[in-house]
Amino acid sequence: MKLTESRLGKKFVVGAIALSMLASAAAFTPANTYAADKAKESKTVTAQATTKAKVSWSKAKSIFKKRLPGGILKYMRLTYDDGRRVYKGKGVKGKYVYSFEINANTGRIVDWERDYEGSRYTASQIGTSLTAAKVKTKVKNRIPGCYIIYVKLTRDDGRYVYEGEAYKNGYEYSFEMNAYNGRWIEWEKDWAF
Repeated sequence: MKLTESRLGKKFVVGAIALSMLASAAAFTPANTYAADKAKESKTVTAQATTKAKVSWSKAKSIFKKRLPGGILKYMRLTYDDGRRVYKGKGVKGKYVYSFEINANTGRIVDWERDYEGSRYTASQIGTSLTAAKVKTKVKNRIPGCYIIYVKLTRDDGRYVYEGEAYKNGYEYSFEMNAYNGRWIEWEKDWAF
């Protein structure tokens, strides 16, 4: 009886060690694996969507321009959403940012949102030498080759900050920077599609 209990104890210990090794391996898997898988999935989905789209990218751009004359297209990408091929993108006009979806088969605009991203403040009003142009330069240094969607000076939690969005390779970056010392307060990278 003592021999059997000893074997069961050893099996229990070996099982516990194996389980802890699996848990450790899962915990130390690189965090960027999810982003790499998402990027690979996006390329596959985009490639599949491209081969079946009836509306070309340039036609979708002209649909955007017709809906928003004088608007500047910041980015647009062919992808799948809710089982259908759509062009998703963002554009700007004046102090507004427009997010949209265009059905890639029919050319119909299926989603159109407008957000005010202007600013009622200026750097000279608050007494800082950090301007929106300098913030854009800092963002472009941090993400070379990105598209700046907007940068605005605003007041948040009792302090003046520059907030904005940028886009590159399927990712949207949201950020906040202290308007006085240029330090990053917040930096987020999210999958755009």
